[in-house]
Amino acid sequence: MLYLFLLPLLLLSCGVKTNPQPLPEPVVEVKRIGSKVYVQSLQGEIQVEGFEKSGEWFVKEQSSAFCFKVKRLGGRTEKFCVKRAVETKPAVYIREDQESVLIRAEGFPSYRLYPVLDGSVRLSEGVEFKGEYKIGKDYYKRCYAITGVVEGQESQPYEFCIASKPAPPIKDVQRLEYQVVSGKIYIFWSYTPDELFSEFVIYKNGKKVGSTEAYMYEDNLPEEKTTYTVKVKNKLGFESPGVSIAYSP
Repeated sequence: MLYLFLLPLLLLSCGVKTNPQPLPEPVVEVKRIGSKVYVQSLQGEIQVEGFEKSGEWFVKEQSSAFCFKVKRLGGRTEKFCVKRAVETKPAVYIREDQESVLIRAEGFPSYRLYPVLDGSVRLSEGVEFKGEYKIGKDYYKRCYAITGVVEGQESQPYEFCIASKPAPPIKDVQRLEYQVVSGKIYIFWSYTPDELFSEFVIYKNGKKVGSTEAYMYEDNLPEEKTTYTVKVKNKLGFESPGVSIAYSP
C-alpha cells in the first residue's frame, strides 16, 4: 500500500506528467439566409472573425462563398465555410380573410417561415413547411419572412405583413357608484373583463388622474362639483367611451 501511495510522487519528481485534456472546440450553428450568414454558439463563448454580434447571433452579409474562423474562448479555433448565396426568392401567394391567412409558396422543395419583429428575423422561431401554410390572425399586425430551402441553404427571404383582425368593441363598466367616508370619496364599479382587457382609466373633470386594475378608485373629497369618468383600456391601447358620475358637496 505504501508503494502505491509513493508511486505518483516518484513520477512527479521525475518530471512525468499526465496528458493534458484537449482544448474544447467551438460548437456552433451556422445558417445562411440569402446574402446573410448567421453563427450562434451552442456551447461556451465564441468570437467569429469578420462578423458583428446581433443578439444571440454573429452576422455577416456576403453573397459569395467564403470561409471564416471561430474561436472558442479558452479553447480552439476552427474554420467554417459557406457556399454562395441563393439569390432568388420563393414565389409567394397570400389569401386572407378576417380570421386567418393561407400562404402558398412555389419554386423550392421546402420553405421556412420566420416571424419578423422590429425588422429582425426571429431565427429561433422558424417553422418548415411544404407548399401551403396557414397562419391564424390576432389583434396585432404581424410580419414574416419566407425562405426557400435547397441543399441545406436558404434563399433570400420574401417578407410580408398581415393586418390584424378587427378588435371587438370595448365594453364599458357597469353600476358606477360612489361612497363618502371620512373625507374620502370612493368610486367603484363592476366589470367582466375579456382577453384584451388591460386596465381602467380614471378621469376627473375630463383630466386623466390615474389608472388601476382594481374595481375602485380613491380620492380626496372634492370641495366643489366634480365629475368622475371611468374608461376601459384594452391591450391595443384603445379606450371605451366611458361612464361618468357626478359628485356635489
